[in-house]
Amino acid sequence: MRAETGQVGVARPSAGIARAGGPTARAQADRSQADRSQADRSQTDRSQTDRSQADRRRNDGASLWRRRPSLRLVTVVLGAIWFVDGLLQLQPSMFTTSFATGTLAGAAQGQPWWVYHSVTHVAHDLLPHIAQWNVVFALVQLTIGACLVANRALKPALAASVAWSFGVWWFGEAFGGIFSGNASLVTGAPGAVFLYGLLALMAWPRRPSSEVGSAPLAAAEGAVGARWGRLSWAVLWVGSAVLQVLPSNRSDASISSALRAGASGEPHVLSALTLAAARLVGSHGSGVAIALAAVEVVVGLGIFTSRPNLALAAGIGLSLVFWVVGQQLGGILTGSGTDPNAGPLFVVLALTVWKGVPKGVPARARGAAHTTAKGRDGTVGVGAAA
Repeated sequence: MRAETGQVGVARPSAGIARAGGPTARAQADRSQADRSQADRSQTDRSQTDRSQADRRRNDGASLWRRRPSLRLVTVVLGAIWFVDGLLQLQPSMFTTSFATGTLAGAAQGQPWWVYHSVTHVAHDLLPHIAQWNVVFALVQLTIGACLVANRALKPALAASVAWSFGVWWFGEAFGGIFSGNASLVTGAPGAVFLYGLLALMAWPRRPSSEVGSAPLAAAEGAVGARWGRLSWAVLWVGSAVLQVLPSNRSDASISSALRAGASGEPHVLSALTLAAARLVGSHGSGVAIALAAVEVVVGLGIFTSRPNLALAAGIGLSLVFWVVGQQLGGILTGSGTDPNAGPLFVVLALTVWKGVPKGVPARARGAAHTTAKGRDGTVGVGAAA
């Protein structure tokens, strides 16, 4: 009996342990499975987060391409350039007679008689009081620039920009040399101040403030409108192609000679870059001129394609190359430059006709084919932003 009882006594606790351990094992298994599930969910969440961040970075990069600049940005950049011009006008060399006899009258050399006589006549009239006149010139440009940047007296400043640009383009730049037969986009034609006036017209606000930023092109908000803004881009680039194939610009040594002449008096690094470009062109100026003309036509007419931003990006790149090796940054590092030349202005012009989604439009609408009423601005939609 004792043995049986002992056996039973032992067996019963074992059964009790088995009965007690069954739920415990299952609970441990459940907890392990829950931990693994939580780890899997955490890993999945991290993977999704990483993918979301990567997608966001790609979308942000795409938005830089698809977002169009605001008209306000164009106005601020134009004002900043005007302000820089005013500061350049305060350089010591501008207060001497060489500014009248060299910079102003020098621009008339090689021009048609009517351009030559009008420019030299104004230069000679300014000569006796050139220092006083130079103060006026600097103050006008500084005032225009400050008003445009600060958004104060905007319309008077834009009007003054147009009027002043035309006067300087005639009597200070001799129309950018376009009537001489040897001007080209490489060296700064049609002249920086001509573009100042054109950009001022584009920046002239014509829409109610509640509608600002709603158009797919910044130019659509201005007085010129999107249609004429795109046409201005095309005319400037196709016109530059015409200038490039004029006989004096497509001789074998024309481009290299112009680059070597521009390198004179520049800092060593800039001069070295320009002379290297001149050596690269060498005596192949005719072929290079024809190739440049072809590229300029493509850039100009590309604004009317389904992907205008490709042409605009190419135009920006080409303008910056010309600005460095052909225009030498406008000579602003020599102490006698009066403006940065045409390169930066072509970049600003590209911003005004850059097609994209306006700021404030939801991200999901970036690639959608939105349509708008076709009016004075000539826009049809913002779907083909790229």
